[in-house]
Amino acid sequence: MKGGSGKSTTAMCLAGQWHTVGHEVALVDADPAATIVRWCETGTDFAEIPAMTAASGEVAKVTKKLAAAGRDRIIIDTPGFRSPILEAAIGCSDLVLIPIRPSPIDFQVAADTAELVDEIKGAQSGKMVRFLLSQSNRSSVIARHMRAEMEGAGYNLLDAQLSTRVAYGEAALAGTTPTFTQPRGAAAREISELSAEIDALMGQTGKLRSKTGRSRK
Repeated sequence: MKGGSGKSTTAMCLAGQWHTVGHEVALVDADPAATIVRWCETGTDFAEIPAMTAASGEVAKVTKKLAAAGRDRIIIDTPGFRSPILEAAIGCSDLVLIPIRPSPIDFQVAADTAELVDEIKGAQSGKMVRFLLSQSNRSSVIARHMRAEMEGAGYNLLDAQLSTRVAYGEAALAGTTPTFTQPRGAAAREISELSAEIDALMGQTGKLRSKTGRSRK
């Protein structure tokens, strides 16, 4: 629930990665800033991925419609503050991913978001919430400290993380992500690791058909 944590970047990176390995992806832009829609309109790499805006009363309806159309990865980008639209997005999600920069202030705000999920999802919430360290360097003292503190407090962190890299900003300026611009680069590897970890969490790692026509695991 704090701007600048990397919500939209994470959403776009996951969408691009899942699309390249053959998933039927869709994006729901539930943020009044419409960052996702504008991002997609800037470039051409996301032309095959539907990106729809949705108000608070439309989020569940839009996601159900996309799922019925065969979209197996529906990513909802939310506003950075508590609101009916954020609550609606949490309510219809199978997994809530909370990006967090490695700082104590961001930690507290992220913890507030986890408490909101508890309110909405109740007993299910522990299984469906994961924190993602973003804009972080794995070897830095603050990143290691934050990871240890959060894990010690019982919060579930993904092992994957998105580091501080110029590649993310450069790709965003062109309306794309490092998966397309630098597929062999370090940022693309991070994104691939992130998507694979989420796939494993959700238990959806079956055979897919890649965009090159070859079947992949």
